[in-house]
Amino acid sequence: MRPRLLIVDPDVDSRAAISSLLGRFDLEVLEAASAREMDQILGRTQIELVVMDILLPDEAGLSVCARLRRLNPAPGVVVVSAVDDESDVVVGLEMGVDDYIAKPFRPRETAARIRAAVRRRQAWRAPEPVAAPPVYQFSGWRLNVATHELFDPRGDSVNLSSAEFLVLWTLVAKPQQILTRDQLQQGPPEARSKAPPQQINVTISRLRSKLRRAEGGAQMVRTVRHAGYMFAPRVDRVHAD
Repeated sequence: MRPRLLIVDPDVDSRAAISSLLGRFDLEVLEAASAREMDQILGRTQIELVVMDILLPDEAGLSVCARLRRLNPAPGVVVVSAVDDESDVVVGLEMGVDDYIAKPFRPRETAARIRAAVRRRQAWRAPEPVAAPPVYQFSGWRLNVATHELFDPRGDSVNLSSAEFLVLWTLVAKPQQILTRDQLQQGPPEARSKAPPQQINVTISRLRSKLRRAEGGAQMVRTVRHAGYMFAPRVDRVHAD
């Protein structure tokens, strides 16, 4: 997959110039005019490197840099800005910014430095260990994430729809915590799909009906008025044999 970059700059001509410059290489380039647009793109797309101006209309650039460093996985950050105050440059570099390029920039040098930042990010990224998908145990029940199977305390399999599985997985992954309908719709971070947003209440009702086959099952998923839902039992996370 080609490295995906995001240009964040309120100046449309500057964005276009950098995008055109980088588009000549084997890079996928997206654009945003503000921190808000950046957040929307990051919410749906994994970005390798953010190339941003420090002067944004809706948030201070250094604040944006700090937020980006807290993401997991965190994208690289290259600042390309007309602000060349030494204190801003030093603070940015100390915060972990990969590079700081002053405007007006020299096209060939800028392209080379941005490409070098991409290469460094790829070289630093260590392979993540692949952990076995968990099995959640609660009140004698077992939810196997790998096989999408739910077993009641007698060991009988309980059929779950994809939406029911995702919602139950989200609940048991954060027991005794209030989860909003939006959080239940998003599913766990590891999930590759989402539950239909219009059917969360219906899905909860169907889950409760299936959990009722064991004593106390109806009270496992509690409604917290005006807040969301909470999974009441203690949950143990183990790995499948």
